[in-house]
Amino acid sequence: MATNLNNYSKEIQNNLSWDEKIIKAQLEQWIIDIQKKADLEQRLQKAFENSKSHVQSLSDM
Repeated sequence: MATNLNNYSKEIQNNLSWDEKIIKAQLEQWIIDIQKKADLEQRLQKAFENSKSHVQSLSDM
């Protein structure tokens, strides 16, 4: 029975409509874009914190 269920699941995946495949690809790209944006924001935040620290150390001189 588990084999039949696995085969049925694979058959459903193989029978995705063209629209579903496009939507799936767009969602996957959206996720990648969000991950890239989050990474960029994190790097910018770190750079900002480093620059604040550098400015503070210069003003302490």
